[in-house]
Amino acid sequence: MYLPEEKTAVMGDLVLSKHHPVMMNANPQVWINILERAELLGVETIVPGHGEVCSIKALHEVKAYINDIVALVAEAVQSKKSIDEISVPKAYQDWYFTTYFKSNLKRVYDLITKSAD
Repeated sequence: MYLPEEKTAVMGDLVLSKHHPVMMNANPQVWINILERAELLGVETIVPGHGEVCSIKALHEVKAYINDIVALVAEAVQSKKSIDEISVPKAYQDWYFTTYFKSNLKRVYDLITKSAD
């Protein structure tokens, strides 16, 4: 929900403040596209699905997280390495829901390897 006069968006689980997003059923590119459309609205305040009310900075952090996950998995696939070898990047180590990091890697791995078939 977007409140234009307040420049506030209720983003639900599209934006989580300092929490690893849950990507089990997500399409990362569609998620990024939605976040980019929200950026165009001039949002200043975000009510996230988890965490404190935050600024557009949290949206940028989630977008960076998704892009980082995709890049890490793509690099592992290209290098023929196991995604089990990928550690949580320093930028996200202090975020809540760290247990979702590995399932997020797996989801992106499944999407990348299925599209390669």
